[in-house]
Amino acid sequence: MPATESALPAQAGARAKAKTPNDREGFRQAMSWLHTWAGLVLGWLLFAIFLTGTLSFFRNELNLWTHPELHGLPATAADTETNTAEKALAALHRRVPDVTQWIMHLPDERDPAVNVLWRDTGNGRFETLRMNPQTGEAVDIRQSMGGDFFYRFHFELRTAQKGRWTLEGRWVVGVATLLMFIALLTGVVTHRRIFKDFFTFRPSKGGQRAWLDAHNVSGVLVLPFYLMITFSGLMIFHSLYLPSGIATAYVGADGKVDSNTYFADLQGDKPERRARRDPGAKVEPLPLVPMATIMAAAQKHWEGGRIGAIQARRDTKGNPVVEVTRHEGDRLQYRPPRLLFDATTAQPIAEANPTSAGITTYGVLYGLHLARFAGTGLRWTLFGFGLLGSLMIATGMVLWSVKRSAQAQRKSTTQTPPRLPLGERLVAGLNIATLAGLPLACGVFLAANRLLPLALPDRADTELACFFTTWALALVWGLLCPRRMGWTVVVALAAVVWALLPVLNALTTSAHLGITLPAGDWTWAGLDLAFLATGAVLGAVAWHLHRRQPTKASPTQQRPARTHTAAPQAPAPAAHALPNAASKITAGT
Repeated sequence: MPATESALPAQAGARAKAKTPNDREGFRQAMSWLHTWAGLVLGWLLFAIFLTGTLSFFRNELNLWTHPELHGLPATAADTETNTAEKALAALHRRVPDVTQWIMHLPDERDPAVNVLWRDTGNGRFETLRMNPQTGEAVDIRQSMGGDFFYRFHFELRTAQKGRWTLEGRWVVGVATLLMFIALLTGVVTHRRIFKDFFTFRPSKGGQRAWLDAHNVSGVLVLPFYLMITFSGLMIFHSLYLPSGIATAYVGADGKVDSNTYFADLQGDKPERRARRDPGAKVEPLPLVPMATIMAAAQKHWEGGRIGAIQARRDTKGNPVVEVTRHEGDRLQYRPPRLLFDATTAQPIAEANPTSAGITTYGVLYGLHLARFAGTGLRWTLFGFGLLGSLMIATGMVLWSVKRSAQAQRKSTTQTPPRLPLGERLVAGLNIATLAGLPLACGVFLAANRLLPLALPDRADTELACFFTTWALALVWGLLCPRRMGWTVVVALAAVVWALLPVLNALTTSAHLGITLPAGDWTWAGLDLAFLATGAVLGAVAWHLHRRQPTKASPTQQRPARTHTAAPQAPAPAAHALPNAASKITAGT
């Protein structure tokens, strides 16, 4: 057989083998598919969870801003904690003589008021009081969930001040968090050039390439933070998502799951001390506890450590006990150590501070997620990481739409953009509603705090109604106008609302920049400045979108329509190439 004839099958086989994907490429393609759909199915919910969780890093500061009546409260020194607690407790007993349980959070650098949760013999939900640290008297504040709304929505999708579907909301958030964790892991596998993507961002290229670069950079930049925050979020509610282990290891004498003992072990406590009320159970009011003696003993035990909270309740035997908790900012691990005292004799009973490896690991993950140990600088850093995570999710959602829009444009025979199919129109509308509408709704929520009448019944729920109504209107607008104009309008409205928040604050309260900046009240002034910065950033985005609006092309600029013509003939080979080719063929014959 001639040499050329024997070589042809071998070359064809080599080419076929080269086109066959190897196992590594097949695995990467499978991970790419999983990455895309794990992020797309609940991507909009993930963005809402991530953004509200990012805002929760400044939960206390947002609570203060939404309750301007607390502005001007004096700072409490560490050596006056005992006096502050005594005054607040005396005022509580005067206001609620039959109080059966109370939890007192002492003021610190982030919250100048004494925050007291209490309930009486009616055995209902906890009620809240904010008290002046100097006088102990209650401060009359407006009804508002404030920063607590973003915190609660972040992990249980809270829709009302006293929501009823919190358990179901936690399940939904858990499923979304698991999908995000899967998307992160598969994204690492999919990106073969993960370190190169860290330094690659080409916004000038525009279109799909720019969005892909933005998604890669925001995803790679703080990837360890994303992995930590999603995994720790799943671990916090492990007892809800993975109850089988508890059911196996903690079985009571009656054969039922003894979850009370499990949670007692997790917190370093004893089951008999974790009293649980049955609905309608009769509980005797608490006596006035010797606060000074108890707090002095706690401070001595912790060698001057700060006291964060004090709780009084009755145990399973009906004995009044006082639990003193160290300040959450004193260590990374959650929950802080606690001391238990007899409420009548002020004698110490026990200390709850488990140190086993499993509980410590769980506490560190819990503490990293909440970041209550972080100072101002670290909180701003984590806030920036959270914004990058929100940007990563947002660019991934937009990239999906941009990619399919580009494919449809290439197939189109006209200059005008083709009509979006129903599925892509729905995705585009949801992108506008979530990625642009949610910031708008958050701004409207804060504006409603200043605009709604103070005496309005159910005022806190009305603020939430403003939030969800704005979000729903953004969805309707996004579905009606799913292209660039839809984005521009919603982002521009969000920019106006956020920029006007400091103005509304100045017109309605005395806690505005004209007062807080000269006084150096950075807790208050920082939020107004942050609102202005948010409005400026959103305004810049809206202006960029407006400038890049597609204009109708002139007849000379329009692309000629495609016509069905015969395929052009392949050019004939050059004359000087024919002898060479012929000589190669005849050489083997």
